[in-house]
Amino acid sequence: MNDSLIQIAVLAFVAGFVLFRLYSTLGKRTGAEPPPAPAPAQGELPREPVGVEARNPGAATGQASNGVMAIVRADPSFDIEHFLAGARGAYELIIGAFAKGDRDALRGLLTPRVFESYSDAIAKRTEAGGQGPELVRLKGLELVDAVLEGAIARVAVKFEAELAEGAHGVRDARERWTFERDIRSPDPNWRLARVAAA
Repeated sequence: MNDSLIQIAVLAFVAGFVLFRLYSTLGKRTGAEPPPAPAPAQGELPREPVGVEARNPGAATGQASNGVMAIVRADPSFDIEHFLAGARGAYELIIGAFAKGDRDALRGLLTPRVFESYSDAIAKRTEAGGQGPELVRLKGLELVDAVLEGAIARVAVKFEAELAEGAHGVRDARERWTFERDIRSPDPNWRLARVAAA
């Protein structure tokens, strides 16, 4: 009888030790874990995730939600996730082209009125010997409004970013960019129609 108790105690000790080693080796999981961030390509700066709003674009509410539905009814090919990915790319391209003074790159991304304004700003900056802002990082983007007026669809996106401005250092930028597109046009590209502080 004594031998049985000793065997049970030894087995319990071994089982406890094995469980302890498994726990310390594997760690403790508490539900779904986020996917690992992809490693940046060679020579590319690391990028941060754009935030919950951009990863969950279906969460548009109120006026924005109604506007998105109106656009989808008029243009069934409109996809909000695809649009936000394009808006992010457009933001990076426009900031970069403006910083370099590349009017040719800007022409296809802006409405004529905004292009004229950017072109004038580039001319004044060049004349003064200044530098354009450079994107340090895009911290987040969020769909804030959507509307369909006749055949013109307009979608506003709030961007939060850090911009480097030469000797002035890095500043936080919070801007509301409104993109527009004629849904009757075969051209699928959206153009920047307005920039305002957010």
